Amino acid sequence: MTGVRPRLASHALDLPNHCDICNKARSHGNHQRCSKVRQVRQSAYWDAYMANVEAKKAQQGRRYAR
Repeated sequence: MTGVRPRLASHALDLPNHCDICNKARSHGNHQRCSKVRQVRQSAYWDAYMANVEAKKAQQGRRYAR
């Protein structure tokens, strides 16, 4: 299950109304390119995060071994 990201929030995300890449309003225009840039920037962060989650799972062991 590599590549599956955990949920970021249990409720609606409170996103800023301006794009952090192009600094334009999110409600105007298409931000697909911005999204691709954001994904590339965040990929290293998510790789480290998921490795940390897997390490925690491996450290805990199985709860109900049969």
